Amino acid sequence: MEETMTIAKQPSLIKSKFKAAGIHLGISSVIFLILAYFIIFKWYPFPYFTADGGWQGIRIVALIDLVLGPFLTLIIFNQNKSRREIRFDLSAIAIVQISVLIWGIYTVHNERPAAVVHWDGEFYTMPAKSFKEQGISLKELNQFSAEKPPLIHAHRSTDIETLHEILRLSTEEKLAPFEQFHLYRSFEENKDEAFLYQINIEKIISSNKKMKNELEFFLKKSEGKLDNYIYMPLNARYHNVILIFSKDGNVLGSLNAPYKD
Repeated sequence: MEETMTIAKQPSLIKSKFKAAGIHLGISSVIFLILAYFIIFKWYPFPYFTADGGWQGIRIVALIDLVLGPFLTLIIFNQNKSRREIRFDLSAIAIVQISVLIWGIYTVHNERPAAVVHWDGEFYTMPAKSFKEQGISLKELNQFSAEKPPLIHAHRSTDIETLHEILRLSTEEKLAPFEQFHLYRSFEENKDEAFLYQINIEKIISSNKKMKNELEFFLKKSEGKLDNYIYMPLNARYHNVILIFSKDGNVLGSLNAPYKD
């Protein structure tokens, strides 16, 4: 008799586990959609999302929010426990998930591109943590550009004192020139100098079919011609891409197929 009751309870227990995990997944999905919005549109906006870690950020949050929490609920939840025990279990799961999620959000937010800096013919993304490690407030970047992230020009100086400072920071602080705040200038006011280094896009796409297809799609969508735009290399954290600028210095798009110049 007891064996029959145990067999009857088993499907009910499994069903309740999946129901509880499903409810947890539904709540987590709402949180994930909110976080995904910030990652895609605020922290890693186009055209930096793919090349500079947006996908990796989405995966971290999804793993924590959509997998870890519901999985723990599926494993631990047991409707046959007392209400007090169930509340304790669910509270423990929530604490674990929230703690790990806070770490994930902090990491993704800290790694977001806080500036895109031009130096010596190329652009480099600068993560927020790099400025924080130097004690530089991100608000200080607003003086160079109102864009998010701001476009910045790192000035190549011939002044002896400035060259000594560049060398000192490079050797002592391990900061590349494009990371050195004292060299920063408005990109808009220096775009003509930067654009002298524009790349030969025809040469690049001649050996990169995927990038050629991307460029053809962009030109068709924008109803522009190849020479209507300026093409500049971007060194991002996950792969190099090409930024497409209007001639007045605005980023209009990118060619995201990885390339080697």
